[in-house]
Amino acid sequence: MNFTVPVKIKEQSQLIVSVVISYILLSMVSLLRLLPYFILPDTAIINSALSLIIGTIIVTVISIIIQLKWFKNIMVWLFHKTVYDDIWRDVLDLDKGSNLKVYLKGKDYYIIGHHKNHEEKGADSWLALSAFAKFDKVSNTPCKNEPSHLDDTTAIITLRFSDIDYIEIF
Repeated sequence: MNFTVPVKIKEQSQLIVSVVISYILLSMVSLLRLLPYFILPDTAIINSALSLIIGTIIVTVISIIIQLKWFKNIMVWLFHKTVYDDIWRDVLDLDKGSNLKVYLKGKDYYIIGHHKNHEEKGADSWLALSAFAKFDKVSNTPCKNEPSHLDDTTAIITLRFSDIDYIEIF
């Protein structure tokens, strides 16, 4: 389930959550067996297979619903919170990509580029931009002696989050 929904379960709780989910799924199979037209034999393998199928269907439906815009809007309206664990999934368009203006600490230029990817690993977190160029902070013109890759989506620059002062997203 960790790969289908944006909420991550803590490693210490995964075993407990897995056991609870397996008991719920087996209970659902037992309820199905109460139906008069249910004809499959009552064996451990068949019960496990049915539990796996039911669990896959439920997780697929939940993950589809969570990704829908109307569900995200309901979550914000009801709880003033989104389903995501980090801010990036809320503010960046990860499907189409977002254009970023990245200001670096102590530099007299900023970088404009298209969000390609990001990786969060504490102090060693990185941001990757494609189709990028460096611009002077004062004149807002491209930096001299610096190539512009604004039309080249294969050109990628990586920046450490610890080197970034702030980011404008558009």
